[in-house]
Amino acid sequence: MEIDIEEIQQSLSENDYMAICAGDDSIAQECLENARVYVQAVADSYDIEYDEADPVLRLAVKKKTLAELYSYAAEWTTAEQYITEVSRILNPLAPVTASDGTAVQKASGYTAVGSDDWKGYR
Repeated sequence: MEIDIEEIQQSLSENDYMAICAGDDSIAQECLENARVYVQAVADSYDIEYDEADPVLRLAVKKKTLAELYSYAAEWTTAEQYITEVSRILNPLAPVTASDGTAVQKASGYTAVGSDDWKGYR
């Protein structure tokens, strides 16, 4: 099930949507397409199949679309907040690299090995 413009509209207040798009849904559609391309590129780089039915990828596309919309409206601070959220959503999907440089397949419950030189909580 693909994300549609109505779903994006529900993520914004009516006033914000009208201020950004001025009644022109093609602006939101272009921002949605840009977000799809971005999230699909990230998923491909992580060797993850892109599927908008996946709740994590779906949320990333929505947040990236909002970032695109606020960027279009030159609301840089709000756009940057959404970009940060997209990064926080997608970063845990990145493949883990073992200390010998080989890729490690993430499994449920897998935790990457930490570093001994970490100075936290001391």
